[in-house]
Order: sequence, then structure tokens, then C-alpha cells
Amino acid sequence: MNKLYLILVSLLIASFASPGFAQKLTFSYDASGNQIERRWVCVNCLTNNNQAAAQKIANDSNIDLKKGEDFNAGRIIKVYPNPVSETLNVNWQTPEKIFLKSIEVFGMSGNRVFRATYAPGQLQAEIPFNRLPPGTYILIGYYSDSKTQSIKVIKI
Repeated sequence: MNKLYLILVSLLIASFASPGFAQKLTFSYDASGNQIERRWVCVNCLTNNNQAAAQKIANDSNIDLKKGEDFNAGRIIKVYPNPVSETLNVNWQTPEKIFLKSIEVFGMSGNRVFRATYAPGQLQAEIPFNRLPPGTYILIGYYSDSKTQSIKVIKI
């Protein structure tokens, strides 16, 4: 049992001590001490050989490395003004047969400060922020196909 524990601890220490996981940021300064350049030092960069090997694996696995699912295709929520002081205007566009069911606004502590539901043909709303304290809020739009979209809103 002690040997197993010793092996697990040594593997854990070795994994954190490995320089392969290190990130390095270097700075350059002028004579006055002002930062003039910030440069990332790439520890585990892909070389041409590594990129070719990764592409070969992707081709063999039928995986497209550049293609990702566009989760919110055709769903656009625009809020203005942001930062807001009185009333937040919200406009949205959705794909055909999908509509924005509701909008909720949450404070950073997690409490819901606003909730409203909308009809399928409605494409805009106004959210009152005048009684809310200054801070950061999260607006979440809920779609009819159970997908969501969130936007950070700042109240000044």
C-alpha cells in the first residue's frame, strides 16, 4: 500500500514539475523602466512535423480540425447602450421556426433581477435598469429549441 501511495505521489509531482506545461511571458523595458514589449515564449509549439502528424491523425479519424459547430447560427441578440444607466434596449434575430422565449437578467451574486417572456413574433424589448445598483449583470436569452445565449451588461 505504501509503495502504491509513493508511486502515485511521485507521478503527481512529476506531472506538475514537467517543463512541458510551463507558460512563459517575457517583457522588455526601455531605459526609463517602461514596458515596451511583451512576448510569449512558446514551450510546446507545433513544429511542421507535429502539424503534419496531427493532420494525418485528423484525416484518419475523419475529424475536421478547423470546423466547429456554430452553436448559435442565425441567433443574434444586440443590447444597447452597454454600459447602461437607465433602460437597456434589446433587439434579436432568430432563424425560421425558432423564437426567443424569454430573457432573464442575473446579478453577479446569482440573484435574478429581471425576467420576461416574449411572443414568437416579437423582436425587441426594453429592460429597466434604473432601480438596479451599478455593477455587472448577465443577460440570458432562452430560445424555443432549448438553447441559450448570454451577454455581459454593465450598469453605471
